[in-house]
Amino acid sequence: MPLSRFFELSEMTFSKTARDEGIPNQPGAAQIESLQALCTAVLDPLRESIGQAIRINSGFRGPELNRRVGGESSSQHLEGKASDIQAPGVPVLELFKSVIRLGLPFDQLIYENKSPTAKWVHVSHNPGGNRADIRVAEFTPAGKVIRYRAVTREEALAMTERVSRAARMRELEYIEMGDEPVELPAPAPAPKAERPAARGKPRAPKKVAAAPRAGAAAGRGRRAPASEAGKTASTRGPAAPARKPAKAKPAAGAAGPKAAAKPAKSRSATAKRRAVKAKTARRPGK
Repeated sequence: MPLSRFFELSEMTFSKTARDEGIPNQPGAAQIESLQALCTAVLDPLRESIGQAIRINSGFRGPELNRRVGGESSSQHLEGKASDIQAPGVPVLELFKSVIRLGLPFDQLIYENKSPTAKWVHVSHNPGGNRADIRVAEFTPAGKVIRYRAVTREEALAMTERVSRAARMRELEYIEMGDEPVELPAPAPAPKAERPAARGKPRAPKKVAAAPRAGAAAGRGRRAPASEAGKTASTRGPAAPARKPAKAKPAAGAAGPKAAAKPAKSRSATAKRRAVKAKTARRPGK
């Protein structure tokens, strides 16, 4: 059954996975109408522009086939609005850019470069309104999709790819898989980095001198308490030796403590001693 000038229903529903595993893949009337609109609005003008046959690797996918290849429940392949395509002899990146340059009414366009030998273009058309969403699939070395990066028209047309002559002549592979982006929740904001500590040794807090106790400073001869003396010594250096209190001199004419303690001698005893001394001095030497 022809859908448009260049495409048949049989090629828009073909699936190697469905054929090999016996999975039914028949569209309903609504899906056939969508496939017809895709071929007429996008695939026919593209085929005519490049002058080469376009291979439909995967067009319509029924629910069972879609689950088998890992497609999303919202995949446009289920509605008959999308197809994965290649064009023998035309670099896949050039095919991708041609859809943009021609201004074709696409809803979503994805450049999928899974490996140097496995690459294709995913293109869809939505008669109800096209978003013109352009993306580039990014894969891990093992071939797992990392993300579908959105790009502008200018960025897409500025993309380059080195393709050898031998690679151009070699037939590209295609791997039937889920190939449409899924809206993921926005990543949680990263925690704020802690402010690095200032370099150098941290300064010790200043010691505040304790206020003197009431009455501690009364009188110069009184010593400060031991706790206060230690604090003062740590800040002012070694303390000077304490001075001995000066002995009070007795007033003139007053008798000292020794004089007051001794009994007064009588004048007669003094006179007797003087007489003995004088007598001894007058004796002649022997």
